[in-house]
Formats: sequence, structure tokens, C-alpha cells
Amino acid sequence: MQQDGLIPIEEAQPALGLKDRLLLAKDRLMQDDMARDGLIMVIFGLLTGLFNYLYQISMGIMLSPADFGTLFSLFSLFMIVWWLTQALQTPMTKFVSTFKAQGSIGKASYLWSASLKGMLLVGLAAFAVSAALSPLVCNLLRIDDNLYAVLLFAAFIMAFALPVNNGALRGLQQFIPSGFSNSLLAFLRFSLAVLFVWLGLGVYGGLLPIVLAYCAALLVTTYFLRGFARVSHQPVSVSGLKSYTGLSLVALVCFAVLTNVDVVLAKHYLEADSAGTYSAISVAGKVALFAPAGIAAAMFPKASELFETGGAHGRLLQRAMLYVTLIGGAVLATYVLFPHFVTDVILQGKYAITSTSLVKYALAMLLSVVLFLVIHYLLALNRAKEVAVSLLAAASLQVGLILMYHSGIDQLVNIVLLSDCFCLLFTLPLCMNAAVNARYRPCA
Repeated sequence: MQQDGLIPIEEAQPALGLKDRLLLAKDRLMQDDMARDGLIMVIFGLLTGLFNYLYQISMGIMLSPADFGTLFSLFSLFMIVWWLTQALQTPMTKFVSTFKAQGSIGKASYLWSASLKGMLLVGLAAFAVSAALSPLVCNLLRIDDNLYAVLLFAAFIMAFALPVNNGALRGLQQFIPSGFSNSLLAFLRFSLAVLFVWLGLGVYGGLLPIVLAYCAALLVTTYFLRGFARVSHQPVSVSGLKSYTGLSLVALVCFAVLTNVDVVLAKHYLEADSAGTYSAISVAGKVALFAPAGIAAAMFPKASELFETGGAHGRLLQRAMLYVTLIGGAVLATYVLFPHFVTDVILQGKYAITSTSLVKYALAMLLSVVLFLVIHYLLALNRAKEVAVSLLAAASLQVGLILMYHSGIDQLVNIVLLSDCFCLLFTLPLCMNAAVNARYRPCA
């Protein structure tokens, strides 16, 4: 109602129903590109994590504890090298997003094409060297059959090239093709492994699908980039690429050590059944790491573009941190409230896992995914040196402590948790400071 000389007063609106609230939430989500693209990567990340989890759980059920310990120790060693290859994906995403922001797609296409050819050659060389070293690797892990390692190392040929494709897709912010290819890789690895182990191939049945899945993922991502490949190339020498790639390599390999070397060393120091139990704890706990990791993948190119164009990227970090904490915290809460569902139902009571060890490891992985987000945010802001130093110190601490204290599962779990706390103690203040004061000079 309106009175003379007074501002009209809007009539009270009826309360929104559940359907209207959901539609409003959907509209807000679609307007928030960080939430929208983060949700896309989280969905694909959850699918990828689900298939990874099913692969590891099914192998843990179908294989004996000793064979599972063999498979998962090799798989964890492969994951360390896999993180090394992610050091190629990170700068590719960084510089493709930078060229995209500058409108220089031809330069981005040239960089991707040259990098893909180079990494295929690097992958071949890595396979040749690692195959020659396979007897030493198997001796360290107390594995009798050297061909296990040789078969797994054949995946290096594609593993070094695939991050180049994924990095280009993410730099172009084509998150659906990138997420789909990762989920496809995980699905093929899981489904083929179940088939091959059921056919009686044992550990070989768990390793061969890794190689086949990487071949398929490389072909699919190359297909998604077919239009990008047809763009007229503009040869370019990227200033700072080598130093950025080198520091990213150190940072991401050290992160891989923090999240995987404990399983490798457990296989070396613990008895076969205990190593298998520790592997099962690691598989369950890492759900808290992998479930929200897609948020960091979506945030990285956006933060990089904002940084290069002088935009405000602090709020982007805040939203990403909120989403990561909510998703990872939900996983941790599930383990706190229902630990026996994991140990007795999902793992069928096959492993002697205590609820304390499971919850502690899941907490460590929640801290790891926060660290993963912090790493990518600082790398987007060209703070690679500080990140590399902090992670190198934390990884050295973890390895050193495990070398000295490795009498049982509980000691290893505590060391993993301590190492993550130590690293966040140094990197989180850097991250918060960068979010508040966003004026850093791009690397030259």
C-alpha cells in the first residue's frame, strides 16, 4: 500500500517452497563459475575416485593379502611417478590459460603440440630405464617376479603424454572432456582388472588394465583436442617455463611422496599381511583426498587467469576452501560415525583395521587435500619456489621418520598425520597472505 509522501512498501512475499528454493540455489550455482566448474570436476572426481576405490577394494577382496600388498605397493610407486607427470600438466594448464587470457590461442596450440611430442619420447625413455631397474625395485619391495614391475612401467609411455592433453583441456577450461577422460581411465582400469583377476591372472590381472586404460585415455583426450590442434601454430619461447616446470616438479613429486611413500615403505618394513592391512587403510582413508580434489583442478586455471589479468583471486580461494572442507569433512565424519561399516562391510572384515587408525589416516588425507588446494593456488600465483621448499621439507621429514620408526601400523599413520600438519604450518600462512595481498609480480 502507498500513502502520500511515503515510499511504497512492498507487500510481503509468500515463503518459498522446497522446489522454488532448489531452483533458486540452482540459479545461484550457475552464476558462480567456481561453484559450477568445481561441481563438474567434483562429480567427475567422485566418479574417478569411485572407480579407483572399486579397483582397489575389489583387488583387496579378490587377491590374497600378500598379493594385494604386492599389487598396491607397485601401484603406490607408480602413483609417485604419476605425480611427477602432473608437474607437466600444471605448467601446461598455467600457460595455456595465460595465452587464452591474452587471446593468443595459436601460441597455446604450438606449446601443446610440441610438448605432446616431447613427452611421448620422454615416456619411452622412462619405460626403458625403469624396465632396466625393475630387478632393483622388486628386490626393494621383496617381490619375486620382475615382470610385474616391467608390465606396470609400460604405462609410463602414455602416462607422460596424457597430462599434456589434460593440462591443455583445463587451461582452455574444458572441464567436462578432461573430467570424462579421467573417469574413463579409472572405469576401464577397474572393470578390466575385475575381469582379468576373475579369469585367474592374479597380480598380472591387476596391472595390465593400467596400461590399457592409459592408452584409451590418451586417444580420447587427443580426440577432444582435435579442433585445438587445427589452430594455426604461432611458435613461441615461453619465458620462465623451465624454472616454473622444475619447481612445480619438485612440489608435486614431494606431495606424491607425502601421500604414497608410506605404503611403499610399509611393504618394505612390515610383514606381508600387515603391509596388506596398511594398504587397505590407505585405500579407505584416501577417499577424503580424492573426493574433493576436483575443486583444486577447477580453481587453478581460474586463479591463474585472474592473477595474470590483475583480478581479485582471494574470494576464489575462499570459496574453493569452503567446498573442499565440506566434502572432505563429510567423508571424515562418515568414518568417525560408522567406522565398522568400512572395516566389516565394505572390506568384509578381511583386514585387522582399528577405527582409530582409519580415522587418523582419513584426517591426514583431509589435511592433504587442503594442502593440495593451497599448492595449486600458490602455483597459480607463481609462488612455486616457496611451495617447493615447504613440500621438500615435509616429504624429507616423513621419509626420515618412517626410516627411524616403522615398528607397526600405528606409528606409520601417526607419521603421515604429523607430516601433513608440518607442511600446512608453513604453506597455509603463505596462501592466506597471497589471498589478502594479490599484488605479486608474474615470473619473468
